[in-house]
Amino acid sequence: MTGPCPRRCWLRRGLIGLGVVVVLSLAAFTAIGGWGLVASLRGPKAPFDARALPPAPDYARARAWLALPGRNGFERSTPPGMAAVDEARAPADVFFVHPTTFQGSPVWVAPFDAGDAAAPLNPPVLLDQVSVFNGCCRLYAPRYRQATLAALKEPRAMDVAYGDVAAAFRYYLAHLNHGRPFIVASHSQGTAHAIRLLQEEILGRPVQHRLVAAYLIGGYVPDTFGEIGLPICATARATGCVVSYNTSQAGRTGARMITENRTYWWRGARTTQGRSNALCVNPLDWSQRNAAPARANRGSLPFPHAPFGSAAGPLPALVPQLTGAVCRNGLLEVDIPWSAPSGFTDKVSLIFGSYHLNDYGIFYAALRRNAIDRTTAWRSAGARHGDLR
Repeated sequence: MTGPCPRRCWLRRGLIGLGVVVVLSLAAFTAIGGWGLVASLRGPKAPFDARALPPAPDYARARAWLALPGRNGFERSTPPGMAAVDEARAPADVFFVHPTTFQGSPVWVAPFDAGDAAAPLNPPVLLDQVSVFNGCCRLYAPRYRQATLAALKEPRAMDVAYGDVAAAFRYYLAHLNHGRPFIVASHSQGTAHAIRLLQEEILGRPVQHRLVAAYLIGGYVPDTFGEIGLPICATARATGCVVSYNTSQAGRTGARMITENRTYWWRGARTTQGRSNALCVNPLDWSQRNAAPARANRGSLPFPHAPFGSAAGPLPALVPQLTGAVCRNGLLEVDIPWSAPSGFTDKVSLIFGSYHLNDYGIFYAALRRNAIDRTTAWRSAGARHGDLR
């Protein structure tokens, strides 16, 4: 007869169970490519050397732009039932600062003209993010010498990247904008640069009155922008204001790596002191506090995967009512079911609970409609004040 299990027996069973959990966790981590994700964050072998930087882009040349009107590039793609605006009649522009698209971190600063093999996220960014704005606007997205993943905490690499973005914006204003209203939009690394761009090139300058809105998504954005002249968008048709959020699985906190303990540009310098809360505006109802139900989400776009083709084409059908959303503690919490179609989970969401890669796509229809509405609201106000081009 077997007697009761003594204490050391239970301890042994517990250790065996823990070992099984660890082994299974490591197996799952490997299966979804977790080690590749970790490897991509390792820095370059050589120290940063400003003398070894790749050449700067010349924004007078089309090759310096990831998106540019007249190309019929991926950014002009649309889901079924939606159409891109005629560029000749588009009422506004978008200046889009793209996220990190370069793969890995073999160098501190990537060449601005890295092809899709070296920067495989170039096509998905155009299809999933920039195309959101093709219902209202002409689309401008500069290439720049982006900081690689491991270099995002290297100020000198970020300065190089920002210098290119600022140069592109100045060129855009001087040669391409022609006095038109414009949206500033961004994601991830691009949002860090857009925060600085707003402060150094737009706020407090005559051009600010032409800013329809700033969509600074997928990065830390302080909720105190109003203190320096850019209020938070409080309604769906407010203009001259800022929107931001970071999408996270409800109940998980991995996405806080994006919003907590961040260095950011504020009032003329990088700072890690006196951090404000991360701004979160819910793109389903444009509030900071209300919980929006799934029925308010009119369509989500699965994250694009190759093959991509060579020009604008049809995007997949949007998935209606995929998830609701609520801002909670600086994150935009969602509940995407396991039964969701493919294209809504990835390595980052499985490991960390962060839907960072698809911050735009999950709210594709809401963002697209909102960009049109804010542009219309800006032009209506401009018409009343005789300020239209």
